[in-house]
Amino acid sequence: MDAFDQEAYTKLQELLKDVDPEKAPSRKDILNMVDSLDLSDEAKEKIKVMLVGDVPKVFGSYGGGTLLAVIFILVVFAMIFFFGYKLYKSIKDKEKKKEEKKKAKQSKKKK
Repeated sequence: MDAFDQEAYTKLQELLKDVDPEKAPSRKDILNMVDSLDLSDEAKEKIKVMLVGDVPKVFGSYGGGTLLAVIFILVVFAMIFFFGYKLYKSIKDKEKKKEEKKKAKQSKKKK
């Protein structure tokens, strides 16, 4: 950190000292505190970027990846359902063929 960032960092620490440790401030509260500081706009922007971080854009909006996680879970369940159904169908077909073979054998014995 250079001297510019250090000054902004110490001012932010002073602001956060007044906050009750039992109740942590939300990100929005902290950003409002930063806006109330008597710093240059550049310093405020640096602090905001430092606090907010780089949140990736998903489908045109900022999010924590919730939509991506839901889609992933749906795809996984769809794959499990698809392969489970194929396995079930295969087992039933084998049982059906076995029964038909057994019936054919029994009908040959009767003749």
